[in-house]
Amino acid sequence: MRLSAEDSETAHLFFSEGGKILLPLGKSTNAMTGPEMLQRLMSPSDDDNGALANDFLSELGKTVPLESLRLLLISGNARTRATGAFLATFQNQNISSMVGELAALLADDNPRTRFDAVESILRCSTRGDGDYLAQALFALADEHEGVRMGAIQFVRFAKDWQLKFARQRAASLRPGTPFSSIAEISGQWRDDASGTIRAMLDHAEPVVRRYGLGLAGRARLVVVDAYIEWAQASADPEISKLATNCFEHNQISQHAVWHSSLPAATRTRPDRKRARR
Repeated sequence: MRLSAEDSETAHLFFSEGGKILLPLGKSTNAMTGPEMLQRLMSPSDDDNGALANDFLSELGKTVPLESLRLLLISGNARTRATGAFLATFQNQNISSMVGELAALLADDNPRTRFDAVESILRCSTRGDGDYLAQALFALADEHEGVRMGAIQFVRFAKDWQLKFARQRAASLRPGTPFSSIAEISGQWRDDASGTIRAMLDHAEPVVRRYGLGLAGRARLVVVDAYIEWAQASADPEISKLATNCFEHNQISQHAVWHSSLPAATRTRPDRKRARR
């Protein structure tokens, strides 16, 4: 799923459980070998339009060792790091040894690099990467709206264990912050999804509200329309806008079923009780 035009400067593609979609750049006319492409990417030219990275992706792990990706991630060249982060979004736990390098990119000056780093950590992290998962969650507080949106997507698509580890470590690493509030609310409403979402969407801290939006659109088999509607009605314009995009641009799992599309006899409305104060 492509990002909207106004967000295109931050990230070129959305991801889903089914994988990432490459832009159709046409058949490669590149005569360079994989190692030659790598060298060119290490010193990119000003007129590079991304086609070389696309060609290199097909060579990575084949004619060029997958470990070569690490060279791009730790490069002193900002454009090379951006390319490395982008290429990493097409990988999975086969680059789990590079999660630390990806986490380091969360402090990169380029917001597109930070966005791709969040996605890559989601794709390649393991159960031993709690600290790195927490750092990806910290992107909910990023200064750039597009990166914050990437962190909301992280909450939306993370596996249960990833989200649990991210939430717990984030609270431990940043006590007394909105991240500890997220952990507290999650514990308080442990068995009540609607209560958790309402409590977070009503919270005074923007970071907590963004996490709540991620939960509202979480990639369940059935997405509850009401959860998104609650977020859409938020007084926080950022939350309301992103929730509206969930409806208008279908920024939810392509495999999910909307609650409103089910036969009336099978529906159960979520409990609208307010969060405990």
